[in-house]
Amino acid sequence: MIFRRTSIYPVRRVVVLTKHHYMGDTIVAVPLLRAARSVYPGAEITLLTGKMGAVALQECPYIDSIHCYNPRDRHYSSGNLRKALFGDERPDVCLISDRSFRSAWIGYRLGARIRAGFASEGRAFLLTHRVPYRKNAPEIECFLDILRAVAPEGKDRLPYDPTPQLFLSDSERQRGMALLREREAIGPFLVGLQAGASYPAKQWTIAGFAAVADALASDGHGIVLLGSGKAETDAARQLRQVIPHVPLVDLTGATTLRETMGVLSHLSLFIGNDTGVNHMAASLGISTIGLFGPTRADKWGHDGPRGIVLSAPEGDLSRLEPGPVIDAARRLLHHFDSTPVALGIAR
Repeated sequence: MIFRRTSIYPVRRVVVLTKHHYMGDTIVAVPLLRAARSVYPGAEITLLTGKMGAVALQECPYIDSIHCYNPRDRHYSSGNLRKALFGDERPDVCLISDRSFRSAWIGYRLGARIRAGFASEGRAFLLTHRVPYRKNAPEIECFLDILRAVAPEGKDRLPYDPTPQLFLSDSERQRGMALLREREAIGPFLVGLQAGASYPAKQWTIAGFAAVADALASDGHGIVLLGSGKAETDAARQLRQVIPHVPLVDLTGATTLRETMGVLSHLSLFIGNDTGVNHMAASLGISTIGLFGPTRADKWGHDGPRGIVLSAPEGDLSRLEPGPVIDAARRLLHHFDSTPVALGIAR
């Protein structure tokens, strides 16, 4: 239950606190930031997040500042964090999308008079507004529940938009195009693949990705491999070894996060595991196919007109066959008429 309604005091400063470690959780919180800007148009909105989340949300117009934090770093105690952000002032509202006890403790130590978050992990006493966590609702909708709990009377009934969203500058889009030109990525459509994942249980088989790449390349489409971590580069290397006859543009380990976003913005389709790159692609308006194993597709997947989520049988990605993935890819490429990147880079 909600503990109490928002008071009548004006809201000048709003803090949104997301998980510091997982970039995807922060990207999923963008609809919350957008709605907070709508509810508190005159407030200064600060995002507290981790380093990767901060990079992903550059150019976001719904926030005034981004502050990176690491709760495990003794130099970032919550008391020092408040001083660094606001001096002797305190935020009026703190919206806590992370469900950990630590994040609620940070919100409490920031001194916000309104602290809203999920009533979980034994932290309800640290919150002024205790929000039920809906286990069967998309995570984006759950985040919006936090704002609905504290919105001024009447505004909690607004139809907050759950559409994911990220932002790029013109120069970043141009850089993404330049990277594709340099690697001679060509085809009627360009399809991005991310074969790796930080957690092995979230990673589909190399054989599965190989079958998809082979089929789509046979259709004439260009295949672009994306990712930055060791798991992504290792998976890309294995993929190239399995299908040496398929021309692959391998950008794994060769791009910064913002450059990866720039490349994504020129693709017609992205196929990948449940990772931050999948969230980035969907948030940039790219058609996506998300492959889910142990994590719940109905919570974290982007299912809609431009997105398809596929869940592995019994949560085991080794049991997901390539056929449904190939069929989904061909459906999306057939139904969405994107401007072929090849028109700009074919020789």
